[in-house]
Amino acid sequence: MMGERVAGVVDITASASPGVKGADDGPGRLDHLAQLCRTANFARRHLETTVLYDANLTWTSYDVLHLAVMHRPVDTGVVAVLAHVSKGSVTRSAAALIKRGLLRRSIPATDRRRSLLAPTPAGWALNQQLRAQLIAELNTLLDAQPSANRHDIAVLRHLITTHQQ
Repeated sequence: MMGERVAGVVDITASASPGVKGADDGPGRLDHLAQLCRTANFARRHLETTVLYDANLTWTSYDVLHLAVMHRPVDTGVVAVLAHVSKGSVTRSAAALIKRGLLRRSIPATDRRRSLLAPTPAGWALNQQLRAQLIAELNTLLDAQPSANRHDIAVLRHLITTHQQ
């Protein structure tokens, strides 16, 4: 990993070629993007194992449920775009959520090709419960002591604080 190591944390903004403007644009940006993806995967996996596992959900299935709650009713194609997953992934997740009684599907009379998703009361309640748990777990993760020496946590903190401004 390129960058300077300070107290066990890698500075993702440090250049591989300090003082050379643009020297880090290609490979450095790719390395930063790779770190961003690893950090996102770390956060997703952590939240799946600590919160969503007990609800028998993956991040994708939670996201489908959450988007159906937030945009009710919502077209499956729109969910795919918003969640950045394939329409097939949305269809599979929605089918499992429907089977569990958390979502319902409807077909508009005006366009039989479309499929709309809406939460059931049980889906609404589970979404609210999980959202609170996910927020609490994320806060716990971000408030972890720096001595935990987790580079992923430092990157996540940086990303969240940078994008909140």
